[in-house]
Amino acid sequence: MSERSAPTGGRGRTERGLGTAAATALLLALAAACTSYYEVPIEVPISAKLDVEKYNRILIAGFVTQTNENLDLDAETVRLLRNQLRTRSKLQVLDADIEPLGDFSEKTLEQSGMLEKFKEVEDKAKSEGEEQISRQEWIDLEQDKILEDEEFWREIGEEYQNPLIVTGKLAFSSESRSGLVRNDRYTRDAFNRPQLVRSNTFQERTGYVLNAEFYFIEGETGRTIHRERFTEEVIYGRDEQTSALSSYFELMDRLLPNFLSILSPQTFRGTRILLK
Repeated sequence: MSERSAPTGGRGRTERGLGTAAATALLLALAAACTSYYEVPIEVPISAKLDVEKYNRILIAGFVTQTNENLDLDAETVRLLRNQLRTRSKLQVLDADIEPLGDFSEKTLEQSGMLEKFKEVEDKAKSEGEEQISRQEWIDLEQDKILEDEEFWREIGEEYQNPLIVTGKLAFSSESRSGLVRNDRYTRDAFNRPQLVRSNTFQERTGYVLNAEFYFIEGETGRTIHRERFTEEVIYGRDEQTSALSSYFELMDRLLPNFLSILSPQTFRGTRILLK
């Protein structure tokens, strides 16, 4: 008897559960039919990540760069950030001609003899049985030496009355992103029913990537007080003829709000739905 009653009880609980769910759904549908709603605009203030109250001025001091494109990455970024900060920050933006910190592109490394220096590091590691590092790791170390030289930045700060100094690393590159891309489209069958059709097509595409790591340095001490890294990418199809410079500005346009949020309070604007 117990073996026969177990299924019956289970079916009874299932039917009661379905009945409850149906009733709940009906009540929700009736409530929705009788309820109106409206959108209310909201603004949420967001504090700056870095407290800049003690600084009266800011110096965009240039960047160590790494790019293979026909683009002066350092000069373009310095000019763009200065213009943005003049309109979006209360700090006085200083105009200063500082010697470029360093171009670590392939062409410049070869012309300057730096690649020979890297080969010496490689050969030394081999002869001493030490773990070898990649060229990019070596470049990162050389760039860090420049950016973390507190004495150098303290001298810069003293020359310009101890501002907040912005510097960092920039890398901009392009690469082929051609390959199979999935295309979804809907068709109708013989009975006029919608049907999803999926296919893969080969597309020629080019991707541009911008990597930026910003260092915020206290001019009085030469000490780094904040670091933040951003990466942006955009992909263009074969029919979209876009120059490296145009791609750079598109990527910087995406990156700038995040950069500015480090120094200045921002306001998030959105909407909230209220039921009536």
